[in-house]
Amino acid sequence: MSPAESSFTAGAGKAEVRLPDSLFPLDGFTSVHDPLYVRVLVLDDGRTRLALTVLDQTSVSDEQLARTRETVHRVGAVDPPDCLVVASHTFSAPHVLPPERAPAAERERQVRLADAVDDAVARATAEARRTLRPARTGFGRGSCRIAVQRDVATPHGWWLGADDAGPTDDGVGVVRIDGADGHPVAVLVNYAVQPSVMNGSTTREGGRQVTADLAGAATGRIEERYGDGTVALFLVGAAGDQAPYLTAVRTTVDDGGTPRRTDAHEGGHLLAELLGERLAEEAVRVADRIRTTLPTTPLRVVHDRVTVPAQVPPAGLHALRPSRRYAFTPDGTTEAPFVVARIGETVLAGVQAELNARTGRALREASPFPATCVVTMVNGAAKYMADADAYDRITYGAMNSRYGKGAAEAVVARIVEVLRTPGAV
Repeated sequence: MSPAESSFTAGAGKAEVRLPDSLFPLDGFTSVHDPLYVRVLVLDDGRTRLALTVLDQTSVSDEQLARTRETVHRVGAVDPPDCLVVASHTFSAPHVLPPERAPAAERERQVRLADAVDDAVARATAEARRTLRPARTGFGRGSCRIAVQRDVATPHGWWLGADDAGPTDDGVGVVRIDGADGHPVAVLVNYAVQPSVMNGSTTREGGRQVTADLAGAATGRIEERYGDGTVALFLVGAAGDQAPYLTAVRTTVDDGGTPRRTDAHEGGHLLAELLGERLAEEAVRVADRIRTTLPTTPLRVVHDRVTVPAQVPPAGLHALRPSRRYAFTPDGTTEAPFVVARIGETVLAGVQAELNARTGRALREASPFPATCVVTMVNGAAKYMADADAYDRITYGAMNSRYGKGAAEAVVARIVEVLRTPGAV
């Protein structure tokens, strides 16, 4: 039995982010529909201790990333480079901002919000460390159709909507980690959809409600299915151009080229529950068929970066419209960081930027590891990194990006090069 086999342990924890009523209004939100959580998975093979931390947030700033890693290091004894921090990418949670970047009227509330999230990170990490025990891992892949291509052609150019014929990635990657008793310690679900059913939706009174959206609905249902002791973590895939099939807000473009919106208000939460349940059902179906085994390779975490073309981002989102003549302005080059983590036979390829579904699929298909999950919103946020074709079509993702045409392809090429290098992962 190898060292990796004899000492591989896993523990997981989950903690609610406690948001008191006195915190609101904040960042446009006035109440909580369903709780936000922090979920932490800690893995240890005797040489490396790896932590995967998922926050129910839209994105994670550099400042919050540093704080989260410090907390996981202090509480969970995980070296900061071996702590991967992922946003579930719900669009319906207040942004956690450094006080100096927050509106003056909200700075005190932002401090309390950050403290609430940091406290949940500490509690979830402590639970994960406390529950470390001998474990086994396995991987499976299924299929689910709750995402749709959101780039649609209009008479005025490409815009946001729903294109049933457009490219998607229906693959659901599932990592199951069992304790010695065969009960799941954790179930990781990797799927390419933005958890944005409630994005931009308000109550009939005009306020926004906090919700973990379909990612929260899916992970909650998986945890209910397996009972106490199991934590489910949602890892958002290459979903830059992938919207939920059903959303509370409907977007259309009128004859003059102006986007118009209609809102289902509180009724939209039912849509999030339904789509989350569908994803959960497929994840459970796949997980129930996975045979976990003792890993024969050590845990590995590899950080790297690639130089890619940059462009000047838009001055403001309100200025973006469907266009056939948008002027992309080159801005030299920039660095795109990425991380590759190996857990048994599973490889997590993580990037900050939001990749398109075709990019994620291309990376997975080019990987020499069949059990490859492409994860975005990892260790920070960097907005969209669209594929080259999106720049030719002038899509929303291409316009709303600080990366230039060809960046996504360069990132894929470098990650695949690392994956194919013997002994690198």
